[in-house]
Amino acid sequence: MEVEVRLYLSNPLSIEELTDLLSRLEGPVHASIRTKDPKFKLADTASLDVGSLPSVVDFLALNGHLMERPILDNGAISCVGRPLEDLQRLL
Repeated sequence: MEVEVRLYLSNPLSIEELTDLLSRLEGPVHASIRTKDPKFKLADTASLDVGSLPSVVDFLALNGHLMERPILDNGAISCVGRPLEDLQRLL
């Protein structure tokens, strides 16, 4: 399988790309946020609604370093690779 690796910290995803990616996410949309990262506690989360796709997209657009990784996207489904074994069924 051919894959494209996106180094999103140096090449951030646009609002449209984040929306597209996270709309196909298996599981809850909040799984895309690194809530256990110490930097999460420092982020402005006052307007974050973890159950809302637009809210999570807006948050990650401003705080890309807090996006969970890796995320595998096959065009139909995207999946957070924590643990990495969760990605095997999409490969």
